[in-house]
Amino acid sequence: MTSALLERRSLPAPTTVERARPRLRRMRYEPESGATSDPVRARTETGPVDDGRVDVDPEAIRRALHGPLRLAMEVLDGRRPPAHLRRHFAPCAMRYWQVAAGQRRFRAPARLLRVLLCLPRTGAAEVSAVCEIDGRVRALAARFEQPGAGGPWRCTAVRLG
Repeated sequence: MTSALLERRSLPAPTTVERARPRLRRMRYEPESGATSDPVRARTETGPVDDGRVDVDPEAIRRALHGPLRLAMEVLDGRRPPAHLRRHFAPCAMRYWQVAAGQRRFRAPARLLRVLLCLPRTGAAEVSAVCEIDGRVRALAARFEQPGAGGPWRCTAVRLG
């Protein structure tokens, strides 16, 4: 090997740049003098708490919501007209879905891969779905509400990620 490759060169010393010192602000951790606060008391109830939920079958709700979601995928593809969704979608969700369908070029049929369900309260269901659109795996989030007991589910919000 040549001596030029083995020669050690010293690197220049790093320059010191003065950084702005952080400004610290004093915080009050103690209450002001004369202020009284009641201590937090533990809950003493021992019985079951009524949170307003009625026993429902999540699997039945999932089956009921799978149809409108599949229908939405067909509208997204252009295989069905958007009018087919009017019964299942609120106007604001309908507008969002029509814009999403208009921005897409159909390459391959969209399909639902997995549907997950959360029931935050009676008459409301939040759905997160994994779907394949144009060969890409995408997320779909939707909120469905049921105005009356046993009535039809209606999508009030939908987002495609």
